[in-house]
Amino acid sequence: MKRHFLIPALILLAAGSLAAQTRTMYVATRNVSLKTGTGLFAGTVPGITLQYGDQVTVLQEKSSWMEVRPVRDTSKRGWVRSNSLSARRIVSGSSASASAGELALAGKGFSAEVEASYKQSSGSQANYADIDRMEAQAVSLEELYRFLTEGRLNLGEE
Repeated sequence: MKRHFLIPALILLAAGSLAAQTRTMYVATRNVSLKTGTGLFAGTVPGITLQYGDQVTVLQEKSSWMEVRPVRDTSKRGWVRSNSLSARRIVSGSSASASAGELALAGKGFSAEVEASYKQSSGSQANYADIDRMEAQAVSLEELYRFLTEGRLNLGEE
């Protein structure tokens, strides 16, 4: 008679353990591609790019990478850097007063108030327009790969 209760108990325990391993997170960067592996130069999963605020289910973690499944398309799964995700819910939407970059920073806890406080306390004369221009520059993965290999530099793969 005890055997009849043991099997359902083991099934419930396994299901609970599996549910505990998965968790919900949110994309905290402007956009990010799902990767087929854990390296920067791994291929991308075709047909999907995650956007700021997208909800994902974390399937597993490996070093600084997380394998995720997007909630909006559960047929896809892939790897993203853990620093591209936030455990805090991010609500995306249109805002006439904030850019996507500002929303991303606010999602990570950096707001206009924090910036103003920094400027005031440090007497900073930082040129934020120059920083914005630097952030707007983009280098393709192909260009980066060529630069690293021609210079015989470490590819940073884990």
